[in-house]
Amino acid sequence: ADWRLKRLKLRAARAKAFNYRAAAWDGGPHLPTKTMFDGVLVDAPCSGVGTWQRNPHSRWTTTENDVRELAAVQSRLLDHAAKSVKPGGRLLYAVCTLTDAETTAVAREFERTHPAFRALGRKNPLCPDDSARVQTWLWPQTFGGNGMFVAAWEKA
Repeated sequence: ADWRLKRLKLRAARAKAFNYRAAAWDGGPHLPTKTMFDGVLVDAPCSGVGTWQRNPHSRWTTTENDVRELAAVQSRLLDHAAKSVKPGGRLLYAVCTLTDAETTAVAREFERTHPAFRALGRKNPLCPDDSARVQTWLWPQTFGGNGMFVAAWEKA
């Protein structure tokens, strides 16, 4: 995990983004900081179905059980991370997969169990003429990159 945080620091510096805090966290209920945030991004571990174009071997190694287990992990991460969002703050959920279990099902479960959060529509930066959507899909066949899913909520 430390190498990922080092890479994040380099990438953030290259993007001239300095208003963030990154800390190693095992995903458990004890958050690495007591700080409350205006925005939290949960870039969750996933099956990576959206990356099969660049990782074709994964097509043969990803199982339905992997997807189920990862969906449970994603739900736990969202549940725990939601505790660090200030009132009026935003929580974003992103995965590089296209399975229903890891995308819309996780989002529906979060909304069912966290009534203090309301779905938040956003514009897709790759389609600036489109209207705002609560859930954003980036399809590999449309954008020529990885497939991704993003959902966002605002805390009351």
